[in-house]
Amino acid sequence: MAVFAIGDVHGCVEELEELLGMLPLKDDSTVVMLGDYIDRGPFSRRVLETLMEWRQKFNFVTLSGNHEEMLREFLDGSNPQRVARFILNGGSSTLADFADEHGEWVVPKSHIAFLEELKLWHETDDHFFVHAGVPDIALKELDPVRDRDELLWIRRSFINSSRRWEKRIVHGHTPVNAVEVSAARINVDTACAYGGFLTAIELPSHRIYSVPRKTGLRPAFLRDKTSRRAAVRFLGAVPVTIHHAKRGDIKLETLNYSEIGMLLWSPEEADRATQLLEQGETVKGLVGDGWQVPFEARVVHSRKQSDGWQYGLAVELQG
Repeated sequence: MAVFAIGDVHGCVEELEELLGMLPLKDDSTVVMLGDYIDRGPFSRRVLETLMEWRQKFNFVTLSGNHEEMLREFLDGSNPQRVARFILNGGSSTLADFADEHGEWVVPKSHIAFLEELKLWHETDDHFFVHAGVPDIALKELDPVRDRDELLWIRRSFINSSRRWEKRIVHGHTPVNAVEVSAARINVDTACAYGGFLTAIELPSHRIYSVPRKTGLRPAFLRDKTSRRAAVRFLGAVPVTIHHAKRGDIKLETLNYSEIGMLLWSPEEADRATQLLEQGETVKGLVGDGWQVPFEARVVHSRKQSDGWQYGLAVELQG
């Protein structure tokens, strides 16, 4: 019985459809999707609908990635920090794919149900399938609540671990140029969203099936049709740290934000009377608290308002 594991899709629906068509699936085959079906690429909705269709015909195991986790948190809406984390990790492209001609978006109940049904991991006799990786403990000790964040987000400590788990770990999340196979793990994320390939590995044979990125790397953002802005701005206070060459670390927070722009001011009222950033300068920093997204930005305006200095940044996220 063959098992096919497929790496991060990230909105690359044409590549997914071609790859699934390449696989020699039989009635006893299993396809394990390793998560991150949405964001970054332009066709997140169609990816979800393709998976919903194919799992009616074959045995599909659909795991959650960190991007599906962020979308669930965004739809919940109760934590402003988690809302921001979704937007600042490519979520605007997913909302754009669910939007109508007026820029109004809604995720259908059927798609929400699909997201809620996603599993954290899947096991066979020899392999353990998970989105990002596992912490440095025995697999039998994993707790789906305690270890949830690591199963969806872990990267460096897992990749660099010398541990040999009871089963070989099959994962995505960390993009690589080609499938990595070692005694401890198999990485199937070959960076389709970044111009690489969408890849499946057949187990136990280790045969590789791969489709190159077909669509361009154009960014897709949720648009406000009544505004000239390239992306909708979301309201909320998100911590921002600017690593300034002259002033050291400057602590600011957002008044509004998108993936490509932020309006900032100081969270401390006493500091708002002092100009901290100059128009035209380029700065680097981190967005977020606990979770952090690195960025580089140009200060497009620095203005003193009645309640203090505010700074508009044109942003390039690097997370």
